[in-house]
Amino acid sequence: MKDYKRYIIAAGLLTVSFLYIFTSNETGVARIFVNLLTFAGIYGLAAIGINVHFGWTGLLNFGHAAFMGIGAYTTILLIPHALGREGVVIETGLPLPLAVIIGMLAAALLGLILGLPTLRLRGDYLAIVTIAAAEIFRLLIRDFEDITGGVYGVIQFSEALQSLRPNFITNLATSIEVSSSQLWVGVITWILIIFTLLFLNRLQKSPWGRALRAVREDEDAVRALGKNAVWLKLQSFMLGASIGGLSGILLAFNYGTLQVSTFVPVLTFYLWAALILGGVGSLTGPALGAIIFWVIISGTDSLAEIFFENANGQQLAGVRFVFVGLLIMFTMIFTPSGILGKKEELLLDIK
Repeated sequence: MKDYKRYIIAAGLLTVSFLYIFTSNETGVARIFVNLLTFAGIYGLAAIGINVHFGWTGLLNFGHAAFMGIGAYTTILLIPHALGREGVVIETGLPLPLAVIIGMLAAALLGLILGLPTLRLRGDYLAIVTIAAAEIFRLLIRDFEDITGGVYGVIQFSEALQSLRPNFITNLATSIEVSSSQLWVGVITWILIIFTLLFLNRLQKSPWGRALRAVREDEDAVRALGKNAVWLKLQSFMLGASIGGLSGILLAFNYGTLQVSTFVPVLTFYLWAALILGGVGSLTGPALGAIIFWVIISGTDSLAEIFFENANGQQLAGVRFVFVGLLIMFTMIFTPSGILGKKEELLLDIK
C-alpha cells in the first residue's frame, strides 16, 4: 500500500475515533477526551520503546512492564513521597528533572543487566525470559515493602510535577471542566512524544540505525562484516528500555499513586496491541495505534449494553477485548504490517 493511502486511512480512523468519543457521551466529553489522549500518549510512548526493540532490531521483548516499573519507582522514590501501610513521609529528595533522568538511566541499566545473558537468545526464548524478568521485578517490588511500599504503594508525590504547571493550563482545565493535573500530564506526554520521535528519526537515518536494521534482517551477515551484533542489540535494548522507563514515570504521575499492580504482564500486551495496530517499524505508528486502542478501551461501555443488560465490570472488560481482538484480526488480514507499517518490517528472522 502506498504511503499516502496509509496516511489517509490513519487520518480517517483518527477522525472516526474522535467523532465516536464526542457523539457517544452526552456529558463529560472533554474529561473523557483528555483522559483518552493522556493514556494513549503514555501507552504510545511505551510502545515506541518496544518498536525500537522489535521494529528496529527484531528483539521479541514481552517484559516491557518491568522497564516502565523500574523507571517509575526509581524516580518517585528519589523525590518527596509517602509509602507503606503507615504512610511514612519522605520530605526531602532530588529535583524532579534529575530524578527523571536517573529513572531513565535505571531502566536502561536494567536493560543492560537483562540483556547481557539473554540477547544471544532468539524468538520465543527471549520472549519467555523477558516475561519472567518482568514477573521477578514485580514480586521483588511487592516484597520489599520498607523501600517500595509493597502492596500499599507510594503516594503524595504528584506535587513535584504539578508545582511546575503553568497558570494557563489550570485556567484551561477549569474552563473546560477537566482535571488540571491530568491535562498537565497529557500535555507533557505529547511534548515528550514529539521530541522522542524527532530524536529517533535522526537515529534511524544514522549509520547506527542502519546497523540495527541490518541486525534485524540478517545477524550473521552483520557478524561477517565485523560488527558486534550483540553489542548493537544491547544498545537497542537499553534505548527502548529508557523510553519505557519514561512512560512508566508519566503513568505514575497520571494515576497520582504508584502501585505494583500497575506493572502486570498484561500491560506489555496492551502495548503490543497498540504497536501492531499502528504499524511495526513505523515511527508514528505506535502513537496512532495507542489512540485507537484507547478509544476501544474507553468507548465500548455503550456497546456492551447491547449484549448485556446492566453489564458489570467483567462483562465490559470482555466486550472491550473482543473488539480489540477483532480489530487486530482485521488489521492483520487487510494490512498485515499495521496501519502505518511497511510489509518488509515484518520479515524478521526471529527463529
